[in-house]
Amino acid sequence: MDASCATARKEKEEREYISMRRRTRAKESWNPNKDKKDVYTHRSWKTDELTCIPPMYYTDCGGGCSEENLQIFSIKVESIRGGLRWPLDVSGIVTARDTLDTDRKRNIVFARSRSNCQTITEECPYLELTGPTRAVVVDFDPGSFEVVLKVKGATESADRDLSFLVLPLEERYQYHRYYTSKNSTLELTLRRVDQSVEATISMRLAAGSSWPRGFQGVFTASIASIDDAEVSLLSFEDDRLPVNADDGIIKLTRRVVSVEREHGELKVSATAWCANDEQDTMTNDIVFTPRFAGRSCGVLNVGTCKIQITVAWSLFDW
Repeated sequence: MDASCATARKEKEEREYISMRRRTRAKESWNPNKDKKDVYTHRSWKTDELTCIPPMYYTDCGGGCSEENLQIFSIKVESIRGGLRWPLDVSGIVTARDTLDTDRKRNIVFARSRSNCQTITEECPYLELTGPTRAVVVDFDPGSFEVVLKVKGATESADRDLSFLVLPLEERYQYHRYYTSKNSTLELTLRRVDQSVEATISMRLAAGSSWPRGFQGVFTASIASIDDAEVSLLSFEDDRLPVNADDGIIKLTRRVVSVEREHGELKVSATAWCANDEQDTMTNDIVFTPRFAGRSCGVLNVGTCKIQITVAWSLFDW
């Protein structure tokens, strides 16, 4: 069987798998001693429901335990085929279904409707991730990481499939990996973080502060054990820092990061540069030591702009 036939067969099987899940509400509990092929047919899947477990579950009351987490850094459209051409107007959903939800509800990583597509180019082929909404827990009981993406056509009937993948959440997620569907190859940067605590980040402009006029900006987060990848919390052009006018809260695109419980560090960084002068750059970062519960606070200075950072720490219900 040649590579194209194998890819088409794999994609067909994955489509049948999700279709089956949408039709089935099996009541039998999963037995981890059974063969893995039974995992998806013996659980009660509520396919379209969102996870009801929020971030910061134990921030204010304490409790819970540390768990192995899957840190999702980026999803890149590495290559396209099948007659697709750059740029692409992408819609669809990427979701994780982990062990915290017994019914494997959706923990959204990326979601765009057809009327609100993300335009990606060959020069910048990364999806703008908005999640996960809480940390993704992985252990002996594999959940799934699912990708269903389309390319918008002139009419809805002319829309094309971009990527269709169903991947088990297993400990093999340690490096950049490539996954191929019929019309594209995706590069997923996913890393396992052992014995971690969930960090939920929020930012607020200090009273009287304003973002430097004419400066683009990016906010990122990174952890001590992974020094070659960052979580993009927010990226924006010009001086259009998205802020709530009434309270100064900065509207982050992502805010949840997994941090090692012992000897771990969370670094939150800000970089600003002038669109008209690439040499005119300002950067600053602040490092937080993880806690089991409660909050940590600090201030990032970007030029004369002061940004108050709050990190809410939480363990997991198990």
